[in-house]
Amino acid sequence: MLVKQEQVSPCEVELQIQIDAEKVDAAVDDTYAELGKVTNIPGFRKGKAPRVVLERVLDEERVKERVADKLLKGAYIEALEESKLEPFAPADVEVETFELGQPLVFKAIVPLDPKVELGTYTGLEVERKVQPVSDEDVDHEIEHLLERSAQYPEVFEREAQKGDLVRIESRDVEKPDAEPAVHVVEIGTNLPDFDKGLEGMNIDDEKDIDVTYPEDYANEELRGKTEHTHVKLLEIREKKMPELTDEWVKEQFGTAPEGAPEPAEELVDTVAKLKERIKSLMEKSAVAAADSEVRNKVVGKVVEGSNVCFPGVMLQDQIDEHIDELIENLKKRKLTLDDFLKYRDISMEDLRKEFEAEASEQLKASLTLREIVEKEKITIEDEDVDKDLQDMAEESHVPVETVRAYLDKTGGMQAIRNRILTKKVMDFLVQASNINNVG
Repeated sequence: MLVKQEQVSPCEVELQIQIDAEKVDAAVDDTYAELGKVTNIPGFRKGKAPRVVLERVLDEERVKERVADKLLKGAYIEALEESKLEPFAPADVEVETFELGQPLVFKAIVPLDPKVELGTYTGLEVERKVQPVSDEDVDHEIEHLLERSAQYPEVFEREAQKGDLVRIESRDVEKPDAEPAVHVVEIGTNLPDFDKGLEGMNIDDEKDIDVTYPEDYANEELRGKTEHTHVKLLEIREKKMPELTDEWVKEQFGTAPEGAPEPAEELVDTVAKLKERIKSLMEKSAVAAADSEVRNKVVGKVVEGSNVCFPGVMLQDQIDEHIDELIENLKKRKLTLDDFLKYRDISMEDLRKEFEAEASEQLKASLTLREIVEKEKITIEDEDVDKDLQDMAEESHVPVETVRAYLDKTGGMQAIRNRILTKKVMDFLVQASNINNVG
């Protein structure tokens, strides 16, 4: 057997393996003998037909397929021993040349363990900026709260205007026989052409509205395109915003729900307290966002300064995880992956390519962090797990034993340990960096 070895990347080796013709011929003989025992040939008992007859009756490709099955695994294992390679995962095997009576040549792309050469990961200079919270930010958030409490009484005696919620029937003008679709839209939140067309309509009015999509529209296929839509107005509802008063605040936030535990903080029952509470929460959120950005910057600098390689099979597995997550999210919306691909007008290959860059960066980060864990001997103690479970139990208002039993039953304990380990190595990197607070 002849083996040629080529390092195609730091984590992948290509083996070209040639199996001697004599060994191939012996496997061919065995295959014909085996198939002859189970093949019905008129005029011959099973297993008694001569080879020349079998060659005329049996499909040659079927014979070659069985011969390859007999030879490739053993030849591959022998080639690994000869090359002194320890594969990380099963190889990608492809037959290159195979003609009966000739040597069989195949190649195997052997994935090797990922490799990480760490660069500098301590003493890194990183800026930290906490976004200040202004009174305008607080007012804007309160406006959202008022929006969510808005009432929409139906109106009949006037035209539709900006801010109204309207129910409409619509269909493509170029498809007059198509079943109209019913939508509920808020005038003022759509493309300007469409909003302008809706304003001034009365109930049961019908009209054609031409909408030209801007050149920077998110959907590239619609950029600059003009669509002609026939619209019938079915219903108008006026947005009635509540007034920001102490009474409204007390009604919304000043009473704890029945059966809820005693609140840790004072209930909010005035406008002043609401603004104070919102500002406090927004400031905490800004601090958390700044800390998260610092962690991302630190990891980014560490990965950028390190040399990381991994076999292609690891990348494909990571892409598979992205697709599995997408499928689960689609299920929640009662959609399938086929629905998603048809809507996007892309193939599965296109989708995998879209995920490739993100999956690659995630792999580099996780492998780099794992290398630092090993080098710094960062470990998880039982106390770390107990504290995490206790926090989960308090947040869910259930006994910690219930949380532990659930995780043991569902196999989720390893995910908890992985999360704790990631946090510990991230905390180590941040503490080992020079964090500069900037205004």
